[in-house]
Amino acid sequence: MANDRAFATPLQMIALPSVQPTHDPTTGELNRRTVYENGLVVREYNNFDTEVFRNFGNLFASLQISPNLTFRSEAGIDILRQHEWEYRGRLTNDGGPAGWGFDRNVSSRVYSLENYFTYQQVFAEQVELDLLLGASLQYADYDFSSATGRGFPSDEFRRLASAADIESASASATGFRYNSFFSRANMKFMDRYLLTLSARTDGSSRFGADNRYGFFPAVSAAWLVNEEDFLAGNYYLSFLKPRFSWGLTGNSEIDNFAARGLYTGSNYAGLWGVVSSSLPSEDLRWESTTQWNAGLDFGLFNDRITGEIDYYVKKTEDLLLNVQVPATSGYTTVYRNVGNMENKGWEFVLNTVNFDRNFRWNTNFNIAFNSNKVTDLDGQVISSGIWRVMEGEPIGVFYTKEYAGVDPDTGNALFYLNEEGDETTTSLAAAANRIVGDPNPDFWGGFTNTFQYRGFDLSVMFQFVYGHDIYNHGRQWQADGFSWFDNQTSDFYKDHWRQPGDDTYYPEPRFFLGNGYGVSSMLIFDASYIRLKDLTLGYTLPADVVSRANLQNVRLFVRGYNLLTFTDYPGWDPETSAPDTAAQGTQASNIRQGWDFYTAPQPRTITFGINLGI
Repeated sequence: MANDRAFATPLQMIALPSVQPTHDPTTGELNRRTVYENGLVVREYNNFDTEVFRNFGNLFASLQISPNLTFRSEAGIDILRQHEWEYRGRLTNDGGPAGWGFDRNVSSRVYSLENYFTYQQVFAEQVELDLLLGASLQYADYDFSSATGRGFPSDEFRRLASAADIESASASATGFRYNSFFSRANMKFMDRYLLTLSARTDGSSRFGADNRYGFFPAVSAAWLVNEEDFLAGNYYLSFLKPRFSWGLTGNSEIDNFAARGLYTGSNYAGLWGVVSSSLPSEDLRWESTTQWNAGLDFGLFNDRITGEIDYYVKKTEDLLLNVQVPATSGYTTVYRNVGNMENKGWEFVLNTVNFDRNFRWNTNFNIAFNSNKVTDLDGQVISSGIWRVMEGEPIGVFYTKEYAGVDPDTGNALFYLNEEGDETTTSLAAAANRIVGDPNPDFWGGFTNTFQYRGFDLSVMFQFVYGHDIYNHGRQWQADGFSWFDNQTSDFYKDHWRQPGDDTYYPEPRFFLGNGYGVSSMLIFDASYIRLKDLTLGYTLPADVVSRANLQNVRLFVRGYNLLTFTDYPGWDPETSAPDTAAQGTQASNIRQGWDFYTAPQPRTITFGINLGI
């Protein structure tokens, strides 16, 4: 579960002190007297099951109106029925003493309809024209219902029908609508000059009545220079294509009905009533991003070397953010269009054919650089935990106390007292909050080599990310100097202060007393890494052998994922993703990047298989 924080999960069971056994030595039963719940007890007596029925359907019809004009209509449907039920046993912490049950049903229906005309024509064998004009509709509805109950006659009765007391029950529904009109014109002149014009108008039910529609045009142009007479047959420069594009796109990923003031039914002391649940934001409108891109595609030596170079600038205006309002109003946040953001950077791709005979060797290398900055926020500061959205800074920077290391004489933890960082204090509470990290990487990319010899093939892919930080929230307890009962990390044991003069990362452990442990940059680490992401070795049987079995081809392979990782990040996985995003909402998932809270690492897997061509 995305929002699971139970200490009984396998990843969080490591918090249990190693001196506490899994089984009670006197009875031989599972030990129920641990600091945190013994996950083996949960495995024995709890269950969480999910049953999903999903139906995808698509229907289309095409009509050739004339040799150049075609009409096409497409209708799609996506229906989901999901049933979840959970039972927590009578011997578990959450379920005892009489058992606890949960039942939830989710239903969603998404319908889409798209109609469009296409027109194709060639003029004087010099100009190719391809036109498209259409409209689309999307209709989505969601229903949720759930109930909880307590008091079961035994762990053999696990459905809510056996509960003595239905504690709570709820039901809700939501939905959204989209309505779009779109057009596109592709033109090709003399087989070398390319031009594309497009425009679309999108309407969303999530915005205010006067701002539901947004207009988003785009244009792109390219020149196939290698088709010009002065480069015809050129071996050294076999392909050359400069290109440029500009476009405006929109974003509507916010809560349904975010522009409206909503009310919900409630009860107080057994009496029914209606309660306001959100403030209206009638001026809410589309978030828009303007991007221009200049690029160059090239090929050298009869395309033995090919590549791409791109530079882009993206400017986002009217950011859709949940901004703070005075709590005295009865609310804490409201959706607003606030501020602007800029992304710009370079992207490079290089492909080479190193050998092309009986032994083949191809290489692909790609790397991307991006610089992100919030350029305007209308004086607001958006916060979500220790993450901040602030003017002049990348989105989602870490903003908290800055750890200044360990006093080598006393073993005390030190923190910067003020934002200037020219004084320190041993008091975490007295330290100043400041920007202490950035979850956004400086650059990332991949490096892949493929080899072929006779029937053998080998593919080796590395990926890398550099310059991003991760907030390892679990280390607030995993490396807290025995401020509580939690098991400690191995690097804490190796690198904590022991005697005067020690130069260490962690301060002196002080059992139950604490020594600067809490939320600070002590928990934030550089997570740059290089990872052997994919390694595949295969062998294709000879055609004459395969044909005897009336098959087209047979390929045997072994494939490994995440086999090696090179990193200084002390957590389990430098490629982590934040937990709890399901509970925190869309905005939190955009801002809370680089969060590791007992996050399960990506598994190292090896698979074997056979591909058969019949």
